[in-house]
Amino acid sequence: MSDNIELSIVLGMLGIFSIAGSIGNALVLYIYSRKRDITTSSLFILTLAGTDFITSILIIPYNITVLHLNYRLQYELACKVYMFLITCNVPFSAFIMVAIAFDRFFCICHPFLHAITIPRAKIIVLTMGLFACLLGIITSMCYGIVPFIDSTDVNSTVNGVSNASLEITATVNYSITNAVKMAPGNNTASNELAGMCFPSNDIFDISFTNIYQKIYAGCYLLSFLIVFVLYGLIYRSIHIRRAQKARRKRASLFPSSPTEYSGAETQLTILNGNDNDSNEPEQRKFRKKTIGIKEKVLYANIRTAAMLFIVTIVFLFAFLPAWLMAHDLMTYNMVVFYMYFIYNVANPVIYAFMNNSFREDLKMLYKRIFQIM
Repeated sequence: MSDNIELSIVLGMLGIFSIAGSIGNALVLYIYSRKRDITTSSLFILTLAGTDFITSILIIPYNITVLHLNYRLQYELACKVYMFLITCNVPFSAFIMVAIAFDRFFCICHPFLHAITIPRAKIIVLTMGLFACLLGIITSMCYGIVPFIDSTDVNSTVNGVSNASLEITATVNYSITNAVKMAPGNNTASNELAGMCFPSNDIFDISFTNIYQKIYAGCYLLSFLIVFVLYGLIYRSIHIRRAQKARRKRASLFPSSPTEYSGAETQLTILNGNDNDSNEPEQRKFRKKTIGIKEKVLYANIRTAAMLFIVTIVFLFAFLPAWLMAHDLMTYNMVVFYMYFIYNVANPVIYAFMNNSFREDLKMLYKRIFQIM
């Protein structure tokens, strides 16, 4: 497949992602923002939807423009803004996934701790957003517009900053790097890079860039490991509770010592007094109702955890090929590389399939729209 055909496919694919992601995430923002009882999971979903909406309506079109121009942005500010935008959104989404995993862990495994409340969740989101912005700012400082490159500069760029930059952003245009590698010592080919947004060591030296790119790349891997450990603990907790519930059910159906059970019940009746005999059915009903409410809350948390786990899995595996290509662990393919933007489109589809209330809200919204039309 020629480079022009591959580029056309990528541009068309990104255009579809932009339109679908903007519409889908706008619906998620509208529906979840109108809910009366905002929970921590709803807050994180709103944050994800906001991030995906900004990515779909701003970052993807910006990326389409940059790819169409072959990174010839001409202006320093346009270059740095681009690198900032494509760098900060991915780690921010990864951090949100980690926060969601911790939230589901505490809700299911330690429901009485109330470790993550709404105010704390807002602080967590703000802190992670600021850290992601810091990563974006540092990356933008590692890039600049190329004024002129001679043969010496080309070799140093390829052997130093360029290779590191692939791991920093996972979105470097491979055609630029390959063009430089194919023409060492060719001043004409080097001058053709003028005006391009390209790795630069004007602000940070190569040693700092190498350290930073390892930290940036490690954020994805660390998030991946934390999320899988937490969801593994959640699964273990659910499995233990189901086993305990099954044992209790078997014990109630087949008591090991009916005589002891009857005797204990008789002693309890004597201690409580005859006046409580009439209240015993009401107390049993109250206990059953309380247990029923707790089980409903637990099952609701488990369903939410399952839905958000699928969201996390889609994110991790959508971004994995680009991450592997950036580390030269997988052969580069431009179409597969930019498929990671599909994550920004997938979330509304996941909510629609796995969240009954979201589906009902969507149906009501469609009915209102059709009534107005």
